[in-house]
Amino acid sequence: MAKACAWAFLFLALMTRVAYAAPCYNDGDVVTLEGKATRQAPRDADASSKPAWVLALSNPVCVLTAAAGQGAKQQSTISAVQIIDAVPTENARIQLTGKLITGNLSTYYAVPNAIWVLKERVLSGQ
Repeated sequence: MAKACAWAFLFLALMTRVAYAAPCYNDGDVVTLEGKATRQAPRDADASSKPAWVLALSNPVCVLTAAAGQGAKQQSTISAVQIIDAVPTENARIQLTGKLITGNLSTYYAVPNAIWVLKERVLSGQ
């Protein structure tokens, strides 16, 4: 009986964890992400290149991207996104809401995923 109870408890614990697992986001989803923004110098020697802004996420998120071939989706965990179309508050904890873009969109490539910012909210000062 004790063994059956232990298995039932384990099963319920696993099911609860699955039910509360973080969602995986797709390309084009409107998301709200939290973290600290930093400016990165351009990677190439071109004098016309601009620095890129990157949001280091407070908590990693799951992203689904198209895998090569048969249209399958590949799941990955990311901990940073490039900030597009905004100059964020630097070195403060911020929350950005915007459109998630998987893959390199910008000519100022910094990381493989980006957020096209619609709104910024400062959560704590510098």
